[in-house]
Amino acid sequence: MPAVRRLALLLALEGVALTITGIWYGVAGLFANADTAAIELAAAGAVLAGLVLLVLAVAADRGKAWSRSPAIVLNVFPFPLALSVLQAGAWWVAVPMVLLAGAVLYLYATPELREAFRERS
Repeated sequence: MPAVRRLALLLALEGVALTITGIWYGVAGLFANADTAAIELAAAGAVLAGLVLLVLAVAADRGKAWSRSPAIVLNVFPFPLALSVLQAGAWWVAVPMVLLAGAVLYLYATPELREAFRERS
């Protein structure tokens, strides 16, 4: 499987996982006794980021150079978030988060993908 296809698959996996997590978090927040506005805002942000990752997956699969920067930025955020999750004791959430984001960043750093996403004038 070509590296561009693997990258698109990983971005799509991230997007689907984040969208489903955001929807689940939003539904669970409706039945919580906590501050629902903050929970719903976080859920909406997760769904939005997941949908953006899905758009970036399609763009990356088509070789669009503009998709590189937002995908890299969105894959830097899981590292500090995973540290917080790890400190909360949920290593089973933190480890896949770091591995998936790390795999995406690694693929973007490979010579094959640097050449594939090089902007040509």
